[in-house]
Amino acid sequence: MAVPNTGRFDIREYGAIDDSNDPDTDAIQTALDECAESGGTVYVPPGTYVTAPLRVGDHTTLYLDAGATLQFVDDYDAYPTVESRWEGWEQVGFHPCLLVDDAENVSITGRGTIDGTGQYWWQFYDAPESAIPEGLRERLAEFEERNEKQDDVSSFTHRPPLFQVVDSENVSVSGVTLRNSPFWNTHVVYSKNVTIHDVTIENPADAPNGDGIDIDSSQYVRISDTYINAGDDAICIKSGKNGEGRDVGEPASQITVTNCTVEAGHGGIVVGSEMSGDVRDVTVTNCTFTGTDRGVRIKTRRDRGGVVEDLRFANIVMRRTACPFVINGYYFTPLDSDPEPIDEGTPMVRNVSFTNITAREVETAGFFAGLPEQYFEGISFTDVRIDATRSLDATDLDPAMADDYEQTHGLFCKSIADISFTDVRLRTPGSPAMRFEETEDVTIDGLRVPDSQSAPAVSLTNVGRTRVRGCAPQSDGPFLEASGSETDEISFAGNHGSLAEHVEVAADSDVTIERS
Repeated sequence: MAVPNTGRFDIREYGAIDDSNDPDTDAIQTALDECAESGGTVYVPPGTYVTAPLRVGDHTTLYLDAGATLQFVDDYDAYPTVESRWEGWEQVGFHPCLLVDDAENVSITGRGTIDGTGQYWWQFYDAPESAIPEGLRERLAEFEERNEKQDDVSSFTHRPPLFQVVDSENVSVSGVTLRNSPFWNTHVVYSKNVTIHDVTIENPADAPNGDGIDIDSSQYVRISDTYINAGDDAICIKSGKNGEGRDVGEPASQITVTNCTVEAGHGGIVVGSEMSGDVRDVTVTNCTFTGTDRGVRIKTRRDRGGVVEDLRFANIVMRRTACPFVINGYYFTPLDSDPEPIDEGTPMVRNVSFTNITAREVETAGFFAGLPEQYFEGISFTDVRIDATRSLDATDLDPAMADDYEQTHGLFCKSIADISFTDVRLRTPGSPAMRFEETEDVTIDGLRVPDSQSAPAVSLTNVGRTRVRGCAPQSDGPFLEASGSETDEISFAGNHGSLAEHVEVAADSDVTIERS
């Protein structure tokens, strides 16, 4: 029953006992259900409370006091089968540990901890069949049978997320620690007006599919002042997969991420690869990414369709990142492929800007690859510093990421309609600072490379038009080298010294060089 005249529902009043091996599920769920009828606060006092999955309803604040832990049970039988979205598909799987479903005006807050006991679930990932309990095998077989659309997702992807918000509105999460998720840590799907503030998210490096926060076909989402140390992508933005995602047609949009700290993981901020319902209007500012495989990563592939557009990344510091900037249209597909007909499954990425960003101790400056049949558009860099002096070691990366990993320190660009660089400084020992292939329009204004660099600052192969302004030659070696029969026009204006004299043109190129 409720605490009289307070609107507070103390789970101890419903029979919850801390530090007991017996689950307190009935007590906690009853408190949540009664709170949802009238509105108020469900109070979790200090102590550890073991529980099966829980559901939070309307007009409810779930308050975990400092020292309080909700510890979810390590028993697959306690997790009912539910319909939800897993990695872009509408499918069935295990009930999330903590679920906000079809609810409004919900708050998860306090200084307590929500622990998914993920290690119980991780032990079965990629385990031989003989190591999986018979009952669990039967559940997974049920999922496979019912999930007919599942063409590239392991059945054991359907482990429960730790915290899921689905079909809900006006939800806030603040103060709490979310750790050890069986699958994704925090998943916001088909929801609006969601705020995640001052939250700690922790998954170990070897947690399979251990994403930090996944924003999926949701709008008006704000993430701020949050610390994430996850084994997979830290913050990921998605909107469904392939034809089904396009049919659902729910974009991920109006999303802001600010003042966040990411330590380790596959990516600091990642878009895709499930982006078939579109991703647009995203702003990421004032963040630090340390020890991530990627910093900012946009990934897609043929058949996804959808548009990623109007993304802004500013005031970010990265360190010990394998590659700080990636836009990849060839996720899990070969980079060198022939053009294919453009159809509804052809993805587009356009209007992406990077401003006031520093990346130090990185391996590769950047990787950008559109598709030969559909060049990506409108990529810009302003006031960016990249120190790509860390030793190259592709073995440091997850094998799934090797498709966009180039064995060069420099920035690589292919199949882009237009890309510009203003006031960019690059250190890429032993390789060109920038390498462009099959790109239509390149603008370079104020590029700075070390004076001692012997490799060309810029390498062009089959680039339609290149404009170079405000640059200076290094003391040793050419500033620019050009090759390819489709390399057409290079213009120099307002540079320091006779920069046009520091150009090497291959015999197969009939390029026109303009000076002013």
